[in-house]
Amino acid sequence: MEKNVIIYTRVSDPSQIDNNSLGTQEQTCRKFAESKGWRVVRIFREEGVSAKFVHTRPQLRELITFATKKQNNISFVLVYKFDRFSRNLEDGLIAISLLAKYKVSVISTTETTDESPMGTAMRNIMMTLGQLDNELKGERVKDNMQAVFKKGLWPFKCPIGYKRQFKTKEENKGLPVVKDPSMAPIITQMFKNASTGIYNKTQLAKMMNLDNFGDHYITKADHKIVHNILSKTFYYGRMYAKKWDEYAVGVHEPLIDEQTWQKAYHLLVLKKKNYRFHDTDLYPLKGALKCESCGHPMTTSPSKGMNELFYYYECKNKDCSCNGVRINVDKAHEQFAKILSQIKPKQRVIKLFEHMVFSEWDQIIEETKRGIKQIESQIAKQKEELKSIRKATDSGIYTVEQAKEEALKVNKEIDLLSIEKSDIKIEKYDAIITKEFIEKFLNNLDLLWDVLDLPKRQALLNKVFMGTILCSENKQIRTDQLSPSFELIEALGAEKGENVPSPRIELGFKV
Repeated sequence: MEKNVIIYTRVSDPSQIDNNSLGTQEQTCRKFAESKGWRVVRIFREEGVSAKFVHTRPQLRELITFATKKQNNISFVLVYKFDRFSRNLEDGLIAISLLAKYKVSVISTTETTDESPMGTAMRNIMMTLGQLDNELKGERVKDNMQAVFKKGLWPFKCPIGYKRQFKTKEENKGLPVVKDPSMAPIITQMFKNASTGIYNKTQLAKMMNLDNFGDHYITKADHKIVHNILSKTFYYGRMYAKKWDEYAVGVHEPLIDEQTWQKAYHLLVLKKKNYRFHDTDLYPLKGALKCESCGHPMTTSPSKGMNELFYYYECKNKDCSCNGVRINVDKAHEQFAKILSQIKPKQRVIKLFEHMVFSEWDQIIEETKRGIKQIESQIAKQKEELKSIRKATDSGIYTVEQAKEEALKVNKEIDLLSIEKSDIKIEKYDAIITKEFIEKFLNNLDLLWDVLDLPKRQALLNKVFMGTILCSENKQIRTDQLSPSFELIEALGAEKGENVPSPRIELGFKV
């Protein structure tokens, strides 16, 4: 009797879809089927997806559904190699076991195995080697990319104005990127225009679009694209890899010289950064300090003295009842530092807070475990359903054939649930690292404020005070809005239970 078979082919890299990899796999499997006198009824092609997990491959899941339907009468699933079927031993064995329950076997057409104990062991070894190769490949790719970068070759997506010389990865191996004849002149001219200091980024973008930038790129140029291009040292030959925080001299041909890049960068990128840095350096509470009377953010206002400038935070809301309250920045910052030292918790509170953090973490882990238990409960219900089918058969409600059909459906659902369960992972926290962070951070809030750079100061403001502190008419800096975590710390310090809401928090000092 002629047997029905299906073919499964897969490539992990989308770039392989158009080459002969899938075709070679299919042709080899077809020849194998012909040599056995089997009939190929369907082909499942998995294009450009990893074989790490069964549940991320829609074609394989569809294959399992198709192969386990009795009316399709499938005997074998043919694959080019076992690592095309799965490079994860656990998931692969679950899928093979599921198919075996329906008397469907998975056969590698290029690897000799059988259903004997030795043959099964060899199959498992091949799949284990596939999984090991997958994991080692990730490490190799990372190391190779870094080595290539250090040699002056760009291993990432080409910057605008450059392209790869050939279509395939293999052809481009060891070769630098080259100028894109359509885009490179546009980028070069943009840098020359930027280095004059005459144009802003929006004007530069319009000029690029007049040179038909949008015809060669996915979108028209705007000020963000201009900013991104101006920020890349790649264009004068110095490559920067953000993921390794490393520079290297590129072997590609630059579009501009370093002097032109430096002029354009300082005029249009660095100039704005320096202005913002200077402003926030003088006024680190800018945006967070608000007038208590009207709730508006206080503006910054330098004032000239006899021989120097004096800096203030000031409410300039004309409708505010505070009559333009104004506070010297040094006094405001001194008060704020005292607030930070005032909310620094005692060691006993830190220990209690640490316990509660770990308890919360443990709760997340427990919720994950409950998800596993929920699936296990569903599996148990399906098994009870099997028992009820047997009883129905014994009672004459089901014929033997009907019972077998129902039992197959239930067993398939059990196996699919088992695959889903295998995908759930529980990540455990690193207790030592977390403990040190909590203790060092909570014990040194006031000291941190003095040593942090400006972006981190602003982050600290948001984490502790939700980004809001208040200045009253009598120039008192205070806060009534701590973050939920620090409200909890305050409540713990007052020896309240975690479920007792903390009162309005009044932290502040008069000058």
